[in-house]
Amino acid sequence: MQDRSDLLDRLERRLQREHATRLAAEAIAEISTRELFVHAERLQLLETIAAACNLCQSPAEALKITLEQVCRFTGWPVGHAYVRRGRGRGAVMASEKLWWALDEPEFCEISERSTFPAGVGLPGRVMADKAPIWVTDATVEATFLRAEAAKRCGLRAAFGFPVLVGEEVAVVLEFCSYKVEKPDESMLRIMTQIGAQLGRVIERDRAEAEAKVRNAKLVRSGREAQAQRVVAEAANRAKSVFLAVTSHEVRTPLNAVLGLTEGLARTPLSPHQQTLVNGVLESGGMLMRLLNAVLHLAQIEAGKMSPQVEVFDLRRTIEATARVWRPRAQELGVELVTALGALPDDCCIVSDLGKVEQTMINLLSNALKFSPPDSQVVLAVGARRKEGRYMVSVEVIDQGPGIVPADRARIFQAFEQTDAGRQAGGAGLGLAICAGNIASLNGTIGHDPTTAGGSRFWFEFPADVGSMVSGPIPKEPPATQSHRPLRILAAEDNAANRHVLRVLLDPLDVELSLVEDGEEAVKAISAGVFDIILMDANMPRMDGVTAVRGIRALTGYAGVMPIFMLTANVFEADVHRYHAAGVDGVLKKPIDVAELFAVLGAAAARIEPLDVSVWTTSA
Repeated sequence: MQDRSDLLDRLERRLQREHATRLAAEAIAEISTRELFVHAERLQLLETIAAACNLCQSPAEALKITLEQVCRFTGWPVGHAYVRRGRGRGAVMASEKLWWALDEPEFCEISERSTFPAGVGLPGRVMADKAPIWVTDATVEATFLRAEAAKRCGLRAAFGFPVLVGEEVAVVLEFCSYKVEKPDESMLRIMTQIGAQLGRVIERDRAEAEAKVRNAKLVRSGREAQAQRVVAEAANRAKSVFLAVTSHEVRTPLNAVLGLTEGLARTPLSPHQQTLVNGVLESGGMLMRLLNAVLHLAQIEAGKMSPQVEVFDLRRTIEATARVWRPRAQELGVELVTALGALPDDCCIVSDLGKVEQTMINLLSNALKFSPPDSQVVLAVGARRKEGRYMVSVEVIDQGPGIVPADRARIFQAFEQTDAGRQAGGAGLGLAICAGNIASLNGTIGHDPTTAGGSRFWFEFPADVGSMVSGPIPKEPPATQSHRPLRILAAEDNAANRHVLRVLLDPLDVELSLVEDGEEAVKAISAGVFDIILMDANMPRMDGVTAVRGIRALTGYAGVMPIFMLTANVFEADVHRYHAAGVDGVLKKPIDVAELFAVLGAAAARIEPLDVSVWTTSA
């Protein structure tokens, strides 16, 4: 009996660990998605201000628009512009009497009659430091000279950021809140970029004034056009950098989640454990496709987004989506029902799985969010076949409060929200992304009220008929033709990602050598021979591209060793840069195990005919 009790205790602890693992994976996915949408909102703020700066006729107009946009974005009630008066050590920041403010006449009056030398008060400190400054509570901050006025008006937190023209602080923008708020470093970085955009507006204005004085219309027009091109190019570069950083920062932890889960899936598991692991892999795969789709938001807005087509089983996709979302529905007390009667049993289509899945998930998420307890959400999918193509239809029907007629015309526009959506904490992006997705598939999307007062969101799109390749996906690379293991060198600076590679490759017939940067990789190759090299892109001391160039410059076999980038930076420009450096191919993170093993299999197949001694002795 004691043995049976101990067994039950062990099983209960194992189930608790598995449950905790699933909750942790779900939490990572939720946090990553939420952070991604926050980044998208901030990118939209940058784009809005950049576009306004291009169209404004004067710096004052650009400053006023910026005050309004930042206050609306942050929810802070007071925004104020100070401009530089004087030169050298006698320069001060003085009110430009440009405000975005609620009715706070006392604070406005004191601010407008005050001047701030370098290092004095919040505007003076920003001028001296040439960098953003955040004040958690102005009423207790000794350097905030208007503390008493702020206290009487109920103003607490404040921050200011500079508008630089060259090395000179030309303008300081100051914002105040009714709350005590801790510094938000990511917000201050966004403000720094906005300040750079405004600085270009002031530079452009000054250039135009000088041109008018010289009465050289042709010169003036050329400078204006050049200034506008600089602003546009800078905005595009900022967007590209932002998207690249976002992609990398989200893909890196997601690679660890999916990689370790994939490793767990290849160990002996009970049926229940296998079900849990499959759920994590399915959810992670959905998150990966959502990430790829959201990172293309700018392409949607520019009308340049093209589908990434593949063959997939529509019924399996629907069933997997329902499995992932049914626990969430149960937590909310809502029944999630699938209606697939109009869907053929064998319905393989050629379309963009990421866009279809993301659109369906956004509509499901909204439906569950607004559905009352003890109600139903129905996911109905059908496909009509005609002349060798399918017309796929998807409906999400809820029993929520519905959408008033006045809001129906604008809900698919970016950053447009109903009152209910705003109260629920939405970003106003979900339905806009859905509309862009379906438009890129040559489909249509819409909303209709139900007879019971709820909502019916639907979309339709055409798709070619596809066929799935039979047979299992390979989970291991082919064995080598020689009597030695495959020798692999992997350069990876992230400890979690190194652990993923060990988990995936340790059970195989390979010799895995791990280094932490490109410099160590070049040294390892100079000292030994490998069958294949896996190279990360972003690493300290020496990045992956520089390392690849260094390896290709070596004599002998080292110069022709197969090198594959294994990286989260997989934008088109990045891939072009990798190939230009001399790589043989690119593998993306999170790791696609089938793709990785296919590459390793090809390397293993080359071991037997390759006489490395010929290469190593020919220097």
